[in-house]
Amino acid sequence: MICSFSKKSTECPVISKTSGYIFDKLLIEKFILDSGKCPITGEPLSMDDIVLVRTPKIPDAETVDMSSSSNSKTVEEIDCQRMLDDMVEAIRESSARLRRFRRNSREIPTSLASADALQNCMLSGTHHLHKTDMPGILSLDIDISKDIIATGGADANAIVYDQVSGNVISALEGHTKQVTSIKFVKEGELVITGSADSTVRVWQRSEGGSYKYKHILDHHTDEVQAVMIHPIQTYLITASLDCTWNLYDISHDFRIVACAKGSERFTTAAFHPDGHVIGTGTSRFVRFWDVSKQDDIFKIDAHAAPVSSIAFSENGYHLATAAEDGVKLWDLRFIRTLMTFPSDLKTGTRPIDFDYSGLYLASGGSHISVYDIASAPKYGTIATFSDYSGIANITSLKFGKDAKYIAAGSQDSKLLLFSSPKNDELMDC
Repeated sequence: MICSFSKKSTECPVISKTSGYIFDKLLIEKFILDSGKCPITGEPLSMDDIVLVRTPKIPDAETVDMSSSSNSKTVEEIDCQRMLDDMVEAIRESSARLRRFRRNSREIPTSLASADALQNCMLSGTHHLHKTDMPGILSLDIDISKDIIATGGADANAIVYDQVSGNVISALEGHTKQVTSIKFVKEGELVITGSADSTVRVWQRSEGGSYKYKHILDHHTDEVQAVMIHPIQTYLITASLDCTWNLYDISHDFRIVACAKGSERFTTAAFHPDGHVIGTGTSRFVRFWDVSKQDDIFKIDAHAAPVSSIAFSENGYHLATAAEDGVKLWDLRFIRTLMTFPSDLKTGTRPIDFDYSGLYLASGGSHISVYDIASAPKYGTIATFSDYSGIANITSLKFGKDAKYIAAGSQDSKLLLFSSPKNDELMDC
């Protein structure tokens, strides 16, 4: 795990109950002793506010006898059980901390873009990042700490792009089919890509800032539709059309669990913000799973067509689902539909994303719509971006920091940036 203060890996991570930041135990102890404050927020902080983060323990390889296949299997089973036990406790502890943190952090940040600013957004940048012979940017993620964007294309490549400087940092080549999902991990230390070639690849950031191939995870037998990162950045879950989802320890590239219950092909997936539950989309349902037990908790009959995307709001109360028949907003406290936004008649709705505050929801298709989640029960449309003639359908999108811009991938392999003219941070885009 990465210390938020030193930006380096730590073998003894702790988490602040007040801010949610991860620190190295020895480093934060010294800083608190000297200043009594959080090095990131500047707010008062004491050791009573610091909790140890449990991470899985890997058995010493030198103690393993690999002289027979039966011994090897036994060791692997023991490793998995140990890591599963540690994972269960870590997820339970982190889930409780994350719920407390959300309860104590309900104030809307003053830096959040207003609805008026979003309404005034326009196309501020168009960037050709992927090959056009196999068009489409199918997946997108943003490292908020550095405003770096990662895109996954139908051309089987992934691109890491610095939207501030306008430079491509890395072109990640290795997949043999389209990159369906992409995620940053640990403030950009890693990039994880999932592909229709049934593999997941891990890419490591070098000292120079570029990314290099590190490891491949090849346990699926069909297209990988989603890669999900646990909120504490320690665990990875992959979901596939082979009807399984796998749980990995990111630090050791080790599969802890393979969950294969039922015959539903997973079309999309996402972590709930408390880290204890994931949601998976299928032919029409959204199914919810207890990660620690791998139990199917419940399901909702969401759409009349395959679910193309799901997203949880940061407070964990709301779920958005998308399919060809439109976008639905759900209240997870009562498992009921709050609003159904109309379908994009030309393409159906594909990508959706909540901003970090949970006040805004964006959806993409032949155009981009931004909805005001705070305006219940009307949930009005704040803005519709459809004045970019000649640009193909939106296939992926993500809110930037404080919702001050929206990054979107198009079917003709362009990265599009939408921002307010007043946003000086994006004037060079």
